[in-house]
Amino acid sequence: MYEFRTLLDRFWVTKAQDRELYFSLKRALPDCRRLVSELLGWNLVVNEAVIKLEKVPPRAAPWMGIASFQDPLDYCLLCAVLLFLADLDDGAPFLLSSLTQAVETFLGELQPVDWTRFPHRKSLVRVLQYAQEIGLVEVYDGNTALFSTDQAQEVLYENTGLSRHFPVHFGRDIMEYRSIEDFEAPSWEGDETGQRRRRVYRQLALAPGLYCSDQTQSDYDYIKNQRRTISGNLDQFLNGELQLYRNGAFFLLSEGERCGVLYPNTQALSDAALLLCAQLREQILQGVYPRREDDTVLLTRREFRYEIERCQARYGNGWGSRLRGCSLERICQELTAYMADWMLLEELEEDILLYPAVGKLVGSYPASYQNETGEGEDDGPLEDE
Repeated sequence: MYEFRTLLDRFWVTKAQDRELYFSLKRALPDCRRLVSELLGWNLVVNEAVIKLEKVPPRAAPWMGIASFQDPLDYCLLCAVLLFLADLDDGAPFLLSSLTQAVETFLGELQPVDWTRFPHRKSLVRVLQYAQEIGLVEVYDGNTALFSTDQAQEVLYENTGLSRHFPVHFGRDIMEYRSIEDFEAPSWEGDETGQRRRRVYRQLALAPGLYCSDQTQSDYDYIKNQRRTISGNLDQFLNGELQLYRNGAFFLLSEGERCGVLYPNTQALSDAALLLCAQLREQILQGVYPRREDDTVLLTRREFRYEIERCQARYGNGWGSRLRGCSLERICQELTAYMADWMLLEELEEDILLYPAVGKLVGSYPASYQNETGEGEDDGPLEDE
């Protein structure tokens, strides 16, 4: 169902920015409510300004943050900006200087900020650009980006009034919460069957997959027992296929469908990950790296770096120009983080733990490939296996 995929893909849909889509979604909401409320257990915010699906995951993961944010300070500043906007009327104008003064006050005891420091100014710029992007504020005069190089820079904004709809409604008092686990705990409370069902649907809808482990064994068993029902429900709203293996479950979108961030994509880093996975699969099948009982494989960081170096030597000239220009250390950092985000591996203190999907999501260049340097960032897609 296109409408549900839109709600899943976007943070929200506002009437002011996309009036036609807003009313299209509003007409389709009755068809989505069973999936949203009963199967996923999410809140659906619908009012005269915005339609928003509050996508709360069963477990937090690093990739679930705001993509443009780079530092914990960014999130602190966002909270302070939301507090500032909450005190303004809808449509009220305000100056950047007024905002910075208020932010200093809000964060004074928790996370002091100093606008003479470039990292703090740059952090606020990221937050305000994000606020503009999703519609919390509008710029009437000035350029937010210039604040990073000049703290005296002035910008005139308007409060759209959408900030009051930004926070998630948890339905409980969270003032005593002190950790991520406190926010995850409700997913494991209450009626056992209902909570398990919601955890499973949330994981399959939001994450690349669900691996079978001691912690997730009951969820995995639920998927095995309810496979046909789960597959039918997800296919109806997302158009895809539930694939079940002895070590995990994955919901894959049908060919040509798009929802959220996709893997693989057309970036060179995605090519490198697929090629590396194929190489690792070869090594594992040959017994170079033994599989554990749960089909995971443990490599030292030195072994993992060696495999990346081999992959670069075999295929590196076919990668995009930006990746070709990176040092081996930089490629290792980016590729490791990228694969961790897609649940292909986990970074341990001294080792790299490869997940079973490494052996499934692989690719190769065409047989005619001669490791010659290509042009541009997207030097042709891989042949997915």
